Amino acid sequence: MKDNMIRKNKKNRIFSSIICIAFSLLFILMVQVLPLLGTTAIAFAVSGPSIYFPEDSWDFGEITPGELPTHIFKFENMGDEILIIKGTKVSCESCIDSVISTREFNPEEEGELEITVNSLDMIGRFTKRVYVESSDPVNPRAVITVSGFIKEKKESTVQIQPQPEPQPPFRRGMSYFNKGEYDKAIIEFEKSIELDENHTDSYYYLGQCYLQKGIIEYNNKNILKAYSLYRKANKISEQVIPKYEKTIEDNPKDLNSYLRLGYIYEVRSIVPFINEYNEALEYYLKALDLATSSSSVKNTGIIIYLNTRIGNIYFEKKEYSQTIGYLDSAIKMSSYNAEAYYYLGLSYDKIGEKEKAREFLSRVIELFPQSEWAQDAEKELKKINKD
Repeated sequence: MKDNMIRKNKKNRIFSSIICIAFSLLFILMVQVLPLLGTTAIAFAVSGPSIYFPEDSWDFGEITPGELPTHIFKFENMGDEILIIKGTKVSCESCIDSVISTREFNPEEEGELEITVNSLDMIGRFTKRVYVESSDPVNPRAVITVSGFIKEKKESTVQIQPQPEPQPPFRRGMSYFNKGEYDKAIIEFEKSIELDENHTDSYYYLGQCYLQKGIIEYNNKNILKAYSLYRKANKISEQVIPKYEKTIEDNPKDLNSYLRLGYIYEVRSIVPFINEYNEALEYYLKALDLATSSSSVKNTGIIIYLNTRIGNIYFEKKEYSQTIGYLDSAIKMSSYNAEAYYYLGLSYDKIGEKEKAREFLSRVIELFPQSEWAQDAEKELKKINKD
């Protein structure tokens, strides 16, 4: 019964955690902290709490596809009363990840807002907003803006028949996709495929559109419609898998193709009666090997992401010692990883180490009190304490 409850909770979150996650999810140590004391105009309360960001925008410049750059915005309570941070909201949950110190700040006390850009599912110029909600009576919803330009992924020069440059419909499809207009994006990606039936990324994002539509329907409790859309996404994945495999055959060090294939197989395994976790694990492990063999610091975020995904797959396979090893590696590189803490807690519970289970589940509640992970951690702690 308890396993069923855990699986049910996982289904309610796993789609958004992978996509946002997907891919996204909670990375630091990728960019130096460069706070700028700018001339930002800000309104201060005469009395009470007052949030102040010395900088309220950041341009990441050119970003290489697959890179997950991070920037930290510092802020301070400039008021004379305690400032309460309620949380953050972003204009694009699948492409921007935000982590903030969610607690109370005394007058003159400082905090940090960490922003990570997920370049895996965007292309071209972008400008996104992050809204910081607090108890500041004058500025209850501070706005932080991030921008940049994500370069197009170059096709492998090893291929005998190189793919042509993406056609305009693909770019239009990406624009609609980034805005969450999936029906319009589907039309453009289908046009792109008509123009070039070998354009791999058009198939990939076409499948992503149906997956995202399925997530929306699932969250709205339209289960049958959701599974119908998931099946469409899976059908398209059957077309895109051999294309990424061909890319790997031509270029065995193409990290992006390993990441995409691992992700596709993991998502497919969430649908009932499909279990392709072994395939997902195979590609994720190869991607991790490539990422760790490189001395480039820009791979840090990808390494954290892969350790988290691999750990979760081992959890699904009920290999809890392996789960603990990979998730422990993830949080050693970044302490802002609610998913890793949560599944570490569940894994220690599975092997009977109740104290460690309580420790990690409590960390979720302490570090991410406003998140769904914290809500589920509270439920799991109650179960453990009853045992």
